[in-house]
Amino acid sequence: MSRPLALATAALAAQVAAHGYLQSITLDGVTYEGYNYWNMENRDPNHIGWSHTTQNEGPEPDLSSPDFACRSGSEPAQSYGTVKAGGEATFVWTSDDTDRNPEGWAHTGPIATYIARCPDDDCTSADKTALQWVKIQEESVVEGTANDKGTWATDVLRQTGGAYSATIPENLAAGKYVIRSELMALHRAHLGEPEFYMQCSNIEVTGSGTDDLSGAGGVTASNLYSTSDDIFSFNLYNQNGETTWQVPGPPLYTGAAKSPANGGDEEDVDAGQQPPPTSADAPTPTPSQSEPVTEPAPTVQPDPVPTGDDDGGDDTYGGGDCQGRRPRKHKGKKAIRYRA
Repeated sequence: MSRPLALATAALAAQVAAHGYLQSITLDGVTYEGYNYWNMENRDPNHIGWSHTTQNEGPEPDLSSPDFACRSGSEPAQSYGTVKAGGEATFVWTSDDTDRNPEGWAHTGPIATYIARCPDDDCTSADKTALQWVKIQEESVVEGTANDKGTWATDVLRQTGGAYSATIPENLAAGKYVIRSELMALHRAHLGEPEFYMQCSNIEVTGSGTDDLSGAGGVTASNLYSTSDDIFSFNLYNQNGETTWQVPGPPLYTGAAKSPANGGDEEDVDAGQQPPPTSADAPTPTPSQSEPVTEPAPTVQPDPVPTGDDDGGDDTYGGGDCQGRRPRKHKGKKAIRYRA
C-alpha cells in the first residue's frame, strides 16, 4: 500500500473509532477547561483549550495539514491559564465513548508536550501554521520492553485517570504561549499508520525567566515529524527485548527534564545551545539531547508481523480498521511527572 493511500485509510479508520480529547489542564493547582466538541451547553466561556471540529475524538493523520498543529479545524482560545515558570501543568485526557474506551484511553504509545511563544504576546489570534514549537517533555517506555508487553507512557496515563504532568521550564520568559499536549498510538505503526492526538491551550507564564524561545530552534507543526521517522515502521508486536525507544520529533529544549526511561536519571538536559530541529527547513540535529543510553537486552526471536487489518491486538476497545488492544492494568503506578 502506498504511503498516501495508507494515510487516507487511517483517516477513514478514525471516523469509526473514538479515542479521546483534552478535558482539562491544571496550572499551579488551578484547573481550566480544555475543549470537548460536544459540550456545547455547559462549556466554560473562559476555556483555555483551543476549539476544534473533531467530532469523533479521532487522530490527525496528515503531518502536513494545518490541522496537525492543534487538531481538526482548531481555532485559538480567547482566554489564558496562568502558571509561573518552573510551575507544573497537568493534562487530563478522557473519552465520551465509554463503550470503546471504558478506561478513558485505549491505545499504547508515547507522550510529548510542546510550547510556542505567541507573536506580539497575543495567542487569541495566533496563526497555528506559523507557531514555532519547542519540545519540553517526552516519555515513551516506562517499564519493561519496548513492545506490547512493556508499560508505555499512555498505559500509565490510563491508570492515573487520564492525567500526566510536565513542568514549565524555569528559565522561560514571562509572556503568552500556546502549550500543545500530544499522545501517540503505536498499534498500527507497523502498517505506516501511527496515530497522533493533540490539543492546544493558551497559557500566560509569569516569573523572572529570560528565554523567550527565539533562539530555541522551534519548528512549525508540519515539520515536527516526517514519514521517514522510525515511528512509521515501528512494530509494537516485535519481541526484540529492547528497553528504550526514542520519541520522534525535535530534541528536548535545553533545561527540560529527561526521564530515566528515555536515558536520563532525574536530571536536567545539559545546558547549552539548543540543537537544530529535525525538520524540512533545518539541518538534522545530533541526538545527544534525548538519545537513549540503556543497553538493549539480548535479542529473542521476533513474533510474526501483523498484516492487513490485523493490528496484533483484539478489537474490544477499537472500531473498524483502528482496533485497540485490551488495556492492561498496571497497579501502583503514580502520575507521570517531570521537572525542568
